[in-house]
Amino acid sequence: MKSSLFFALICLAMNALGQSSSVARVDTGTIGGARYRIDIPANWNPKRLLMYAHGYETIKNKRGNLSGGTMESFTKKGFAVAQSAYRRQGWAVAEGVDDTEALRQYFVRKYGQPDTTFITGHSMGGMITLATIEKFPDNYQGALPLCTISGNLYQSLQNHLFAMLTTFDGLFANTVALEKLATGTGTPTAPEVIRQKLQADSLLGQQFARRFAVKYSDLPGTLWFFQEIYRDLSQQAGGNPFDNSNVLYSGFPDDALVNRRATRLAAQPKPRTFLGPYTTFSGKISDPVLLVHTTYDQLIPPADGTAYDAIVRQAGNDRLFVMKFTDGQGHCRFTPAQTEAVFDQLRQWAQTGQRPVAGEVR
Repeated sequence: MKSSLFFALICLAMNALGQSSSVARVDTGTIGGARYRIDIPANWNPKRLLMYAHGYETIKNKRGNLSGGTMESFTKKGFAVAQSAYRRQGWAVAEGVDDTEALRQYFVRKYGQPDTTFITGHSMGGMITLATIEKFPDNYQGALPLCTISGNLYQSLQNHLFAMLTTFDGLFANTVALEKLATGTGTPTAPEVIRQKLQADSLLGQQFARRFAVKYSDLPGTLWFFQEIYRDLSQQAGGNPFDNSNVLYSGFPDDALVNRRATRLAAQPKPRTFLGPYTTFSGKISDPVLLVHTTYDQLIPPADGTAYDAIVRQAGNDRLFVMKFTDGQGHCRFTPAQTEAVFDQLRQWAQTGQRPVAGEVR
């Protein structure tokens, strides 16, 4: 049940698993401890390359995250697709940036310099996409981050993931072992248990869901997944990385009650800095960036997904950024047709300099 819920949340848009009919050759192996997969299409002429960065993968997930996914949307357009599994599971933005670049360099050495190279990725892979296009602009013609946090990563995680867990822990006592999760010793509470607790006080559960703009039916899976991420972050950091000691929660029917009951956890100095060099994006881009988000996302609120607009404007690069949206109801709920449409727009923008119009993807 847990495994299926995870893939329902993260891989909703990935419905073309395995090698597609447009792929002529698959190259697999390991680089620096990171597995990789390269799909080369039959019509690979001219030599076009797409680097793909996958999303968050729960620790000890045995399926791995190197499948065909939505790669057919790109391979059938004549693009070779290269993707790294990263050298570690879980939160791996820094590793994802480095391992994706190592794979790109391997590709160039083995197959030659592509005529054009783009990068894309879903969810955490979108963060890797943004960090990569800022760090290695000369290697790409454009970037397509999808359903991702595009602002300050620490603040986004603290204000949504951590806030949901601490307030839920206070309102629905004895449901999640948050303090144990903070030390990396707790076990995430299963969605079924969370659902039972919510059903015992459905009115409070519905109020809680509205406060965080999450559908009531999505709460059990979302809270379980957030526990998985929180435990992973705490283990990597060596302790709780967030701090709500001075946070005043609002937007609930009874804010005073929530603030009395919310679990308060202080961060240690080292864990607060563990996210490393890609905590904040700079907006210093020299290639077109087309970001796409859904109007409803239980994991990454639209405000967090579209924060990059303010960052590039501050950097004076808003001419190189466009945000598009779909009416998808859930995390990364894009249809193959929508993925192809925005990828075509990015390619045309890079080739002609004609900036796409922001707005809905139809």
